[in-house]
Amino acid sequence: MAEQQDANKKYRIAVIALAVVTVILLIMQFTKHSEVVEKDATIDNLELEQLQLENDLQDMLIQYDTVTVQNERLNAEIIGQQEQIKEMLKQMEKHKDDAYIIHKLKKEASTLRDIMKGYLVTIDSLNTLNQDLKKDNAFLVEELSEAQVRAQNLESSKKDLEEIVATGSVLQADNMVAEGLKVRNNGKQVVVTRANKTESIRTCTRIGENRIAPVGKKTIYLRIISPDGVVLENPDAEENRFNFEGVSGKYTIKRVIDYNNEAMDLCVFFNIAEGYEMATGKYIVDMYEGGMKIGSANFDLK
Repeated sequence: MAEQQDANKKYRIAVIALAVVTVILLIMQFTKHSEVVEKDATIDNLELEQLQLENDLQDMLIQYDTVTVQNERLNAEIIGQQEQIKEMLKQMEKHKDDAYIIHKLKKEASTLRDIMKGYLVTIDSLNTLNQDLKKDNAFLVEELSEAQVRAQNLESSKKDLEEIVATGSVLQADNMVAEGLKVRNNGKQVVVTRANKTESIRTCTRIGENRIAPVGKKTIYLRIISPDGVVLENPDAEENRFNFEGVSGKYTIKRVIDYNNEAMDLCVFFNIAEGYEMATGKYIVDMYEGGMKIGSANFDLK
């Protein structure tokens, strides 16, 4: 009987031990399973954070690439931000299994996102300001163009008026006549047509009325051109050149008159130098004042 009780006691102990071992094994299996599940969850969360971080960084690069910046300083800062983002992408790839590094990069990305928002607001303000400045500039350019056109028109009108005044102020020699003369013994002047008899040349005209021309002294120049194209000169004159019609040339004789805007008669005499032989043919006499030709006449000598 005692032996039977000992056997039962041993059996109960074995069952209890087996049960304890089973419980321990179950607890260990549950704990390990929980650790595996937790580890898997940690891995999934890390991969998700990496994906979110990469998307966020790539999105910032794309937004920076789409903005247009005219400001050199701001453009340099944006380029610096882009380089920093690219470096963070490299660090993320290098430490993709390091949850601490990924978490740190994620915080830096959040800071860069806030900086980027500030840049975008600034750029938008600058672009708006530039658009306003362009509109103002276009308006000013249009105003300037219109002002230039008005100035050109005024300048053109001024030049036209000056040309009209200049043209209108030129004196006119009307009914101009030139002829050869000889002085008789009694002092009387007679018209001659023979070259060897001509002692002087008389040129007479009527200077017309001109209310535009300035009043005062006027210098009248005569150019008497011989048949062979030579300008007759006064050998006693020290200087016999003047400017006319944009060139410089010789004159034969000059006369200073007082002009008061009213018509006046004028005769100019040119004495042939003693011993000078007058050529036969047609002589041309041109009269100038103020650099402009105001009259012309011709005569023939045989």
